Amino acid sequence: MIPTIVETEITLISENSRIEGRVLVERTVRIHGTVIGELDAAQGSQVILAETGVIEGNVRADQLWIDGFVRGDISATTRVVISSTGRLIGNVVTPSLHVDFGAFFEGQCKAIKEAPLPSPA
Repeated sequence: MIPTIVETEITLISENSRIEGRVLVERTVRIHGTVIGELDAAQGSQVILAETGVIEGNVRADQLWIDGFVRGDISATTRVVISSTGRLIGNVVTPSLHVDFGAFFEGQCKAIKEAPLPSPA
């Protein structure tokens, strides 16, 4: 269940869009396109990866919802949710990992009490 989101605080990367490099997000980002590179989201942020979305690179966020494909390592301070359409190839560090039936996850998970977001370099 995705919490209520205020529409004016959403960054949208639409389908057929491709962003390369380091992406910094303050609040909520909804990704329907492709991000190649690092994705750093601030404390309290949500990264929502739609079924058509792809991230090829490491992700740091508060919450990450995966319906699409991620190839990279993830660090989340609150939770990571991989839906039945989600695919993740990479390692996860988070206090809460939820993997739905039918999801694909290849990697290791380190479940810790609290996963601090590393400061962006």
